[in-house]
Parts: sequence; C-alpha cells; structure tokens
Amino acid sequence: MNSYLKLKKIFNEASINSDIAGILHWDMSTMMPEFSRKQRAEQLAYLSKLSHDKIASREVADLILNAKKEKLEKKDISNLREMEREHKFSVSLPIDLVQQISRISAKCEGEWQEAREKSDFKIVSNTLNELINLNKQEAKILGEVFNCSPYEALINKFEPSSNLSFISDVFEDLQNYLTPLIDIIIDKQKSEAVLPLHTKIDEFTQKKIAEHIMNSVGFDFKRGRLDKSIHPFCGGSTNDVRITTRYNIENPLSSLDGVMHETGHALYELNLPEEWAHQPVGKSRGMAMHESQSLLIEMQITRSLAFKKYLSDLLKNKFKISGESFSFDNLYKLGTRVKKSYIRVESDEVTYPLHIILRFNLEKRIFNNEIKVDDIPVVWNDEYKKLFNINIKKDSEGCLQDVHWYAGLFGYFPTYSLGALTAAQFANKLRNELPLLDNDIENGHFSNLTNWLKINVHKKASFYSTNAVLEQVTNSSLNAKYFKDYINNRYL
Repeated sequence: MNSYLKLKKIFNEASINSDIAGILHWDMSTMMPEFSRKQRAEQLAYLSKLSHDKIASREVADLILNAKKEKLEKKDISNLREMEREHKFSVSLPIDLVQQISRISAKCEGEWQEAREKSDFKIVSNTLNELINLNKQEAKILGEVFNCSPYEALINKFEPSSNLSFISDVFEDLQNYLTPLIDIIIDKQKSEAVLPLHTKIDEFTQKKIAEHIMNSVGFDFKRGRLDKSIHPFCGGSTNDVRITTRYNIENPLSSLDGVMHETGHALYELNLPEEWAHQPVGKSRGMAMHESQSLLIEMQITRSLAFKKYLSDLLKNKFKISGESFSFDNLYKLGTRVKKSYIRVESDEVTYPLHIILRFNLEKRIFNNEIKVDDIPVVWNDEYKKLFNINIKKDSEGCLQDVHWYAGLFGYFPTYSLGALTAAQFANKLRNELPLLDNDIENGHFSNLTNWLKINVHKKASFYSTNAVLEQVTNSSLNAKYFKDYINNRYL
C-alpha cells in the first residue's frame, strides 16, 4: 500500500489547499475591502496553481498505476477511483489556463457586483467575454479527453457521469409538464384569501430567527456561521462551513428561505464521514446531490404545512411576532404561492425549473458558439418572454441576477433541477419510512429527519454515484415521476 498511502498524503495536502481557497472566497464575498480584489485574485490564482501542480504531477500518475496493483480495501479502491478521476481532470488542463480562469473569475465577479447594483450589463461584458473564452478553451480540452461535447464536459465538473442528452430530455419533459400547469395553479389560487406580511422585521431579528431554526435543524455553530452577502451561498472549508443570505425588510421571511436552502448544503458538508476528510471519496458526490439536500430542506420540509405550524408558533412565542398574517395557514399559502417572477432565488418550486431550463438552454447555445456575449441580455429576455410571457425591464432582473456565470461556473445550473428531482425522490422514500415526520416537524423535532439523511445520503459521500445512491435508497434511478407527483399533491 506504499503508493496508495503516498497518494493519500498528496490529496490530503491538495484538499487543505482548497480549504484555504474556500475561506478566501468566502471572505471575498462577505468581508473583503472593496479595493483588495486584485491581490485576492492573485492569491486565489496561486492557490489554484498549487492544487493543480500537486494533483496533475507525473508522480501522481505513476503512483496511481502502482496503487492499482496493491491490495486495497473496498473503500480504498473507491478512493483511488476518485483520485484518478481528479487527476485526469487536472492533468488535462494547462496550468496557465487554470490560473487565468481563477484570476479572471475573481475580477469578473467584482465587476458583476457593480453591474448588478447599477443594472448595467455593459460594465461586466468585456471581462465576461474574456472569461467565457477561457471556459471554452477548458471545455474543448475536457470534451476531447472525456469523449463528450464541450458543454457536457463542463456539467461533469459539477456532477460526475452526467449525460447531456439525458438532461435535455428530462428538461424538455419538465417544461412540457410545467408550462400549462403554472397557469392552472395560478388560476386555482386566485380564490384563496392570502394576507401579505405588512409587519417589517429588522435584519437583526431576521438573523436571530434564522439562527434559531438552523440550530433546531442540526446546524453546528461550533463548526460554521451565518453571514450576509449579495448572493446567498454555502462555502468555507472542512469542518468550517460558512453560509450567507441577504435580507429584505419588506419581505421579512425571504431571507429564511435562502438560509434554509444553504443549511441543507451545510448539513451535507458537516455530516460527511470524518474518517475520510481531505480524501476525494470523503467529499460530497456532486452538485446535483448537493442541491437535492438543499432543496429537500428548503422546499420539501420548510414549505410544508407542518413546518409553517412550527414557524408560526416560534414567531409568536419566542420572537413576539404574531397576527393573522403570521398564522400557519397564511404562512403556508404564502410559501406555496405560485407566480411568474423574474428572480430565480425568489421563485416558487413550480416555476423554478423553468428558470433553470432558460439558463441551461442559453449555456448550450453559448458553448455551441450561437450567442455572442453582447447579445446575452437580449437573448435572455427573449427566452424569458417565451417561457413566462412577461417582459424583463432591466438587466438586474435578467442576466445579472445570478453570480454563477461571472464566477466562471458554467455547467452548474442544470444541477439545481436535477437536484430538485432527486430531492423529491428521496422525500417520497423518507416519508414512507418516517410516517410521523410531519408531527415531528410541527413540534420542532428534526433529529429523525437529519439522521435519515446522514445514513442514506451524507455518509455515503463519493463512494457511489448519485444514481447508485438513488437506486440503493429508493430502488429506482432518477425519475421525474416523483417530482410530478409531489407537485400535483401539493398544488392541485
């Protein structure tokens, strides 16, 4: 096992290096002074070079070949498989390209913040064009190495073993299912009396509410924290998970939705097997699995009637926030209200997949060289009009609303809806196995839920593919039927 043990040491060091970068990324989005971005970009580029050099080295290639001849335990074999996959990705890419993508991503994200605030795409368009060209170089190389299309190669960075044709078919089916359904649900809900939340809740109180619920659900504040950023995210490092949200005094519970989404991500990270920390197989499987955990908590759990009963009582008894608009029935109606909105992160779970399909279709066209960067706002607005029959009036409500493209994360968006389908499939199984789940949630008891997720998902880390975990837990590969049944049961 000599070669394998050497590999473990190398990948351990690379993981620690990535952890350092994770904290620097978190700081860049939350605390970093405005004019420090140029140096931060250089710091991150340097760290990306260190990680790349470690994993892409000739030494690692030789050690992998030798380790395959050694007698390893089953879990070690899985770890070696993941080491080889990471090495194959890294060795394919020139280090100059890796550094340049890191450097330009940091610059582009900073310009995006200004562009979003001023709702002016032109502020960031030149740097975005440079970043996309770099991502196209990366995608072309990875596509040739992994024998797939450039765009499919990018998706596989975030969700291993993804198939573009399968995703396209699933999304086409979802669009055909949801497009007529949205208007039916909106018409049905018109007859329901819903009270808006006129009570303003200050930022401090919103954060205290969020932290209380995070703690109840199982977030460990000794290994993580909640902060504020322009775009909600979950980041940080091993055993140091940083999540963020943004606050809206006029819509006081919108921040809680974001917090619960990121808490789902955080629970997954915090419950990965400690004995495999800093090893490839001990990391989260992929972003579709990750998004399934965030959307299961946010949509399946915290938008349920049982959770709204818990939330209503909590607001009344602990935070002295009450009134008819904060009744559990009204909170449930507000949380399941379907409407056509501009902003993805503020959309409901019925229209949400269409927001993802829009981005997926645009990404495919960008990497097929069918769209120029300067045309992105117009094409985005046209596609949105086709899906929702509403005109977008400003860039901040359209192509500037998400950070992903401006951080170089092309290929990430499809994992959100793949995650939603996966979440529905897991939720169907866990509700069958935990028949008293709603009663637990209503009383603020979440341990049975989180223990189920730990055993069936979190602890499996990257030992298996997402589809293999689904088959183990639900006896079925990914199937949109569970999501459709869930939507029909909740909304029709």
